[in-house]
Amino acid sequence: MRCLCCVCGDATEVRMSDGVSGCKFCEIARHKKELHLRESENCIVIRDIKPKAPQHFLVIPKVHIAKPTDLTMADRDLLKEMERIGREYLRIELKEKGEADTVEDMLRVGFHWPPMVRVNHLHLHVIYPIKELSFMSKVLTFKPGKVFKTLPKVMEILEKNGNLKEEK
Repeated sequence: MRCLCCVCGDATEVRMSDGVSGCKFCEIARHKKELHLRESENCIVIRDIKPKAPQHFLVIPKVHIAKPTDLTMADRDLLKEMERIGREYLRIELKEKGEADTVEDMLRVGFHWPPMVRVNHLHLHVIYPIKELSFMSKVLTFKPGKVFKTLPKVMEILEKNGNLKEEK
């Protein structure tokens, strides 16, 4: 596994269990199991500490990748797993609340884009229903475009370019 570290910036080999010292999400992935809502082999789901909608989760890979622009074609399976586990947990929570299955038009799944990244550990936002977002969240913070890219858009760019380095 590689570490694209926010500290050193170099691609170096690291074991998944090692993490990066001082990274909040590495700490949560390794030591704060009580915060894990769902877990797979390569990622975990946690609740966003400042939720912008009734269901607002973060899907975090266990391996440290600093930001979305560090992703490459080699990460496609990880991205698919992140989406799958995030959607699975959303369905579980909706079912527990007696709600119908997810309405796609009311779901937003994606990443904040540099320089809007606050935590330097890749995390996928799963937000539902988006109609509950505040005005600022709808028009800026989570609006698909320059500061927030949906997962389908990220996958499209990866397929086209092989990486996300130059994507603005």
